[in-house]
Amino acid sequence: MTYIRVSTMSALAGREEEAGQVNQELVAFYRTREGCLSSDFVKAADTSGEQGRISFWSSERAADAAATEERSLYLRSRLHLLVRRGHLERSFTVAETTSEAPVGAAG
Repeated sequence: MTYIRVSTMSALAGREEEAGQVNQELVAFYRTREGCLSSDFVKAADTSGEQGRISFWSSERAADAAATEERSLYLRSRLHLLVRRGHLERSFTVAETTSEAPVGAAG
């Protein structure tokens, strides 16, 4: 089952570019790790200035292994110094649909 990690944050004033660079380094690193299906740097489509990462993994175990590697820990600690408190880190699994109707179908 696909395991998904989403991290969103707002950079400190004047640190937006640097935070973006660190996020992109994390994305590039995760793409090389075993079990990473996809990893992308994302920026808000609105004017909030939020940015982050979304990664798809073959398993929670693969995501955890990558997250606890020395390079990931180093980059994430750098990132914590560049973003506002309260950044969001969430994990999801792909949910099975419970209805035979297509998702989004009007009834």
